[in-house]
Amino acid sequence: MIISIDIKKIIIFLLLVGSFVAGALMFRSSSSSSSSSSSSEFPLVNKAITADIGKHFIINFRPLRVEMEKIQKKYSQKTYIYFSYLNNGSWVGLSEREEFAAASTLKVPLAMSLMKAVEGGKLKLSDPYALGNLDLNDNFGDLYKVGKDSEFTVEELLKIMLEQSDNTALNALYSIFLHIGIDDPLNDVYSYLGWDFLDAPPILNEKPNYSKINSKTLSNMFQALYNAKYISIENSNKILGYLANTPFSDKIRAGVPEDVVVSHKIGTSGGDQTFSDCGIIYAPNRNYILCLGSNGGDEKVAAKFMAEVSAAVYKYVINN
Repeated sequence: MIISIDIKKIIIFLLLVGSFVAGALMFRSSSSSSSSSSSSEFPLVNKAITADIGKHFIINFRPLRVEMEKIQKKYSQKTYIYFSYLNNGSWVGLSEREEFAAASTLKVPLAMSLMKAVEGGKLKLSDPYALGNLDLNDNFGDLYKVGKDSEFTVEELLKIMLEQSDNTALNALYSIFLHIGIDDPLNDVYSYLGWDFLDAPPILNEKPNYSKINSKTLSNMFQALYNAKYISIENSNKILGYLANTPFSDKIRAGVPEDVVVSHKIGTSGGDQTFSDCGIIYAPNRNYILCLGSNGGDEKVAAKFMAEVSAAVYKYVINN
C-alpha cells in the first residue's frame, strides 16, 4: 500500500517536471525566434537593441593610431580622421575636431528630420510632390534632367537624395519642409545631438550656419542612427539601408571587402578642395564608424588617402 502511493507520487512529480521543462523550452524557443526575427528585420541597426549577442571587444587601439599617423604623414593636404569601435565605444581621432566644409553630409541629418516629421504625423512618405523650377540643380545628381512638374513621392525623393546624393532631391525636400511649416529642419536634429560647432548663434531670425562640420561631430549622426535614438528603429534602418546602396566606391568603400556592408555619405566641396566620407562599416561582429576628410588636394588624392586609411582600419579590426 505504501509502495503504491510512493510510485503514484513519483509519477505525478515526473509529469509535473516534464510539463515545466517543456514549457520552458517552448518559451525559450519562442523568445529566440522573436529575437532572431526582430534582429533580421532591421539588420543595419545596432543588434543590441533587438537581440542579445556576444560582442567582440578590442581593448588596444594604440597600434592603429600609430598606423593612421603614418598614413597621414604621407599626404601633403590637411586630413581628418575619426574612428569609433561600436562594440565598446573606444575611439581614435586625428584632427577630429577641426572643421571643414559639410557639403552633402548635411543630407543625412535632413533625412533624419524628415523621418521625424513623418513620425509626428506632419507628412507621409507616400505624399506626392511635383518638382518646381527652384528645385532643379545640376551640381550633383541627374534628377534635374526630368524637369519641372515631374512628380515623386516623399520617399522616392528621400531615396534619390541619399543613394545618389542628388541636389535636386535635396531642394525638393527643403521645399516640402517649408510647405509643412518647418523653415529650419536641421535645428532640432543638431540640438538633440548637442552639436555646438555652429560658427555663431543666429542673428534675429537668421538660420544657424550649417556649412561647417568636423569628423567627430559627423560621426554623431551615424551613432544616432545605429542606436535608433533620434527616430524609430524602422526609420533608422531605412536611412542606413539607402546609404548602403550608394554608387560611391572610391573612398571608405574602397578599403573594405565587397561583401561587407558600408552605410556611408560622401561630401564634395570642389571649390575649396574639401572631400569627406563618413559611415558605418559592418565588419563581421565588429561594426565601427569611420569618418574621414581631406582639404587642399584634388579628389583623386583625397580618395586615395581615405581608401588607405579605411583598409588599415578594417585590417586591424578584423585581425585583433
